[in-house]
Amino acid sequence: MKLTDFLKDRGMLLLLHLVCMCMTAFFFRLTNYSLSNTVLFLAMWVILLTAWLAVTFLQRRRFFREAERILEKVDQRYLLGELFPDSFRLEDRLYREMIRCSNKSCIERIRRVEDDKKDYREYIESWVHEIKAPITGIELLCANRRNGQSVETQQGMRLSAAGPYSAEDLRTISMENRKIENCVERILYYARSEEVYRDFMIREACLEDVVCEVLEKNRLLLIQNGFKVEVSCRDKVYTDEKWIAFILNQIVLNSVKYRGESPVLSIRSRRERNGVMLELEDNGTGIREEELSRIFEKGFTGSNGRAREGATGMGLYLCRRLCDRLGIGLSADSRSGVGTRLTLEFPVSNYICSNLEEWRSEKED
Repeated sequence: MKLTDFLKDRGMLLLLHLVCMCMTAFFFRLTNYSLSNTVLFLAMWVILLTAWLAVTFLQRRRFFREAERILEKVDQRYLLGELFPDSFRLEDRLYREMIRCSNKSCIERIRRVEDDKKDYREYIESWVHEIKAPITGIELLCANRRNGQSVETQQGMRLSAAGPYSAEDLRTISMENRKIENCVERILYYARSEEVYRDFMIREACLEDVVCEVLEKNRLLLIQNGFKVEVSCRDKVYTDEKWIAFILNQIVLNSVKYRGESPVLSIRSRRERNGVMLELEDNGTGIREEELSRIFEKGFTGSNGRAREGATGMGLYLCRRLCDRLGIGLSADSRSGVGTRLTLEFPVSNYICSNLEEWRSEKED
C-alpha cells in the first residue's frame, strides 16, 4: 500500500479536518483570541493529525503486507479467509467473516463440480470399455470371414463364414471399424489425462517394439494409402508403453490424414547425452510457418484441417497434454508443402545413466 493511495482514501476525512480548522480559527478570531494562540492551537492540531495518520498508515501497511505474504505462499488462495491476519478493527473482522462465507460457498461449489466431473469421467471410461466389445467383435468377424471361419458372438449366436460381402468389402468394414476404435481410444485417453497416475507404469521399453505395434495396428490404413514406412529406432527408454503407443498412433494417423503424393513416413531415434530423441517425419502437406506455434492448442485445425472433413484439432493437443503428464518433450518442425517432423524427447537423468549397468548386474546376480 502506497502513502499516496492511503491519503487519497482518507481524502474526505482530511477535508473535514481542514474545514473544522478554518471554522475554529474563525471562531477564535471572533472571540478575540490572540493570533499567536490560534496559530499554536492549529499547529498542535496538525501535529496530532499527522501522528495519527502516520500510525494508522503503518498499521494498515503492515496488515496488508502480511495478507499479501500469506496469499503468495498458500497454493489454494480461496482459503485466504481462514488465514487472514488478526486485527482489532471491526471492519477487518467483518471483512474476514464475509470472505470466509464466500470461500465456503466457493469450496462447496468446487466440490460439487469435481464430483460431477469425476462421475462423468467414470461413466465415459465404462462406456468406452463397453463399446470396445462390439468393436472387437466386428474386427474378429471380418477376420474370420476372410479366413472362411464361423464366429460366435457374445450372445451365443454363431455366424457362418458365408455371406454377401467380398474380401474388399470386409477390408473396408475393418478399416472403418478401426477408425471408430481410434476415436473411442481418443475419448478414453482424454478422460484419463487428468489422472495419468491411475494407469501408469514406468519400465524399460524398446521403441522399435512400440513403433511396430502401432504400425501393425494401422497396417491396412497405411497400405491403402500407399505409404512407405522406414523404421530405425533400436534405442530403449523408460516410459509407459501403452501411453506412448497412443501418442505415436495419433501422430501416424495425422501423417495419413495430411499425406502427399508418394507418401513416406520415417521413424528413427537417436541417443543424446541426457535422453533419447524419437523423430517421426513425413513428406505430407506440411504446416504453414504462422500456424506452427498453434498446432498443439485445443481445437486448432489450421488451414489443412479446414480443407478436410473430420478435423477436430484434438489429436496433437492430446499428445502434448499426455507428454506433459509423462515428462516427455514434444516439438514440431514443418515446412508447407514439404513435410512435418515431430520429435519426442525422452529424458534420462544422469543418476539413471550412471547406475543403469549396476542395476542390471545386480538383477542378474
